[in-house]
Amino acid sequence: MEKYYLSRKNYEKLREDLTALKEIKAKLSLEIGEAAQQGDLRENAEYAAAKSRQEETLVKIQDLEQKLRNAQITDDIQVDKSEARIGATVTVHDISADIDFTYTLVGSMESNPEKGLLSVQSPLAVSILGKKEGEEFEAVLPKGKKMYKLVKLEYK
Repeated sequence: MEKYYLSRKNYEKLREDLTALKEIKAKLSLEIGEAAQQGDLRENAEYAAAKSRQEETLVKIQDLEQKLRNAQITDDIQVDKSEARIGATVTVHDISADIDFTYTLVGSMESNPEKGLLSVQSPLAVSILGKKEGEEFEAVLPKGKKMYKLVKLEYK
């Protein structure tokens, strides 16, 4: 089973989303029951639409339940804080472009590079993992190889 790495905050948000979806499912069940009482189901557009929405909602519920069952809360993971690991905030220096970037290393479900959240499965993060502050490393990226330096490493 695939692990889903989540912060406690995002884990709780998924639980809230699941509760909301279950409430929607209950309302849809009522709609389906009411629509079914209107007669011939083959020509009942309200019934068909409610059934379709219910099926979509059930798929979403199953997906969220599976992710929550396999969630690993990153706040609880014990890591060697002298190395870059999931949950670390890192500042890396692109040696050739002479630019610094700061990212927090997160699970793939939380990834949002524009907001500074980098999936530990991304090519750059894979190269960062295990590095210590001050260490230079090569990253194999889609546009080719680049050299970086891990300038700062912190855990919040």
